[in-house]
Amino acid sequence: MIRKILLPFSIVFFNAIAFAQGPVDGFYKGKGNAEIGIGGGASLNKNFYAGTDLIALKRNIVNVSIFAGVGLTENLDVYASLPFLAINDEKSLQDASVYLKYRLLNRKLSGGSLQLSLAAGFSSNLVDYQTEGGSALGQQAKVIDIRPVLHFASNSGWFYTLQGAYLYKFSPVPEAMNAGLKIGKATSNYYFDLWYAYQYSFGGLDYRGDPAPATFRELGVDYNQIGGTYYRPFTDKLGGYIGASYSFAGRNTVNGYGFNLGMTFKF
Repeated sequence: MIRKILLPFSIVFFNAIAFAQGPVDGFYKGKGNAEIGIGGGASLNKNFYAGTDLIALKRNIVNVSIFAGVGLTENLDVYASLPFLAINDEKSLQDASVYLKYRLLNRKLSGGSLQLSLAAGFSSNLVDYQTEGGSALGQQAKVIDIRPVLHFASNSGWFYTLQGAYLYKFSPVPEAMNAGLKIGKATSNYYFDLWYAYQYSFGGLDYRGDPAPATFRELGVDYNQIGGTYYRPFTDKLGGYIGASYSFAGRNTVNGYGFNLGMTFKF
């Protein structure tokens, strides 16, 4: 079975950008195997949720991400990603992240295998990028992320992955929880998935709300997103992917479409 590509994850303020489907997946690299990739894309948005009210506010975001995954053991992977964002005249590195994922359970069933994993990660801004106004690149949030991952892989290649997380964010950024469901198929010739992602923030203030936030870092960001990814290997070491998403319903987040593509290299 093909080793699934590692997809970048970066929740972006005012955005929850196109591929907020989770920082980890249900697949493992295997001991000594590594993957590195580069991807880019855009989030095209004509509307924005001010609080939960949809208003006309154009906010197009271009992103480039470098991401990597390494199998430290058969049951332990490490992942890292670093995105670069451009919004209007603002351009900067955004929030880097590092995650560990450990397989707690791997139960063989008649139709496939059921796995339970626990992932833990930390993300933080590396530079003092813009957090205010229409060109804000993020909230400079420092986040501790703990998430269980339940994954079923059938003998035919179909898989189902469910994960949820509590996101502890250092003040003044509100804490949050998120969840995601992914369904797809992985074979030696191709991989594809369809996914849904949800986030809910605990408290926080609203854009154009009353009381008005002293800083946009105080805003609570909720979102609902759907999307999909298609990956195809070109050689044993080289592959490429494309993806698309739609962000609908939320709080202090964009409403629109996202697209990306990239290459992965396996070692």
